[in-house]
Amino acid sequence: MKKKLLLILIVIILAVSNILVGCGQKPKDPNGVTDFLKDMDSYSTEFEMQIKNEKQTVTYTGKQFYKNGKGYRLNLGDDRVFTYKEDKIYVNDVKNGLKYTTDKDFDFLYRLSFIEEYIGLLLTNEEIKYTFKTVDKIEYLLIESIIPGGSKDIRRAVLYVERKSCKPTELIIYGDDGKENIKVIYKNFEPFAELDDNLFKIN
Repeated sequence: MKKKLLLILIVIILAVSNILVGCGQKPKDPNGVTDFLKDMDSYSTEFEMQIKNEKQTVTYTGKQFYKNGKGYRLNLGDDRVFTYKEDKIYVNDVKNGLKYTTDKDFDFLYRLSFIEEYIGLLLTNEEIKYTFKTVDKIEYLLIESIIPGGSKDIRRAVLYVERKSCKPTELIIYGDDGKENIKVIYKNFEPFAELDDNLFKIN
């Protein structure tokens, strides 16, 4: 009888332990999409960034490049090139013929638009939501995250990833009021792109 009670007690303890551990786990990505994005050691993409306020929408276009161990590069139109290495940003203002360096923390907006940076946020954030949405017969995984350290206009972001190809298509950033303040559209996204190291060279 005592052995039977002991066995029942052990089963109960194990069951409670599993429940507690499960509650502490981060929500799982149902398709391994975040793992695919996290494991990308390089990518290139065209992008369009729309910054909205009550009066107008300002649109920027350009290209992004990322290569593990080399950093990030952002071509903003034909006017400026931003190269991100460790904690510095090297800016080449082609239009005005100026070059200067600034701290990485000085730029939050462009940096957040890099897929690798957004995935980095997910790895340290417990409040992640995964949902599915079908648009024009294409199914997307929506990865939603709170943005630590963001302002009232940059509080929450949702990354749209095409479920079949695992390619990001949009990043939408919302403010405290729930309004869409920033939208980044990714075009011709190429994961695991073969990129020349010279792209990230500081001249």
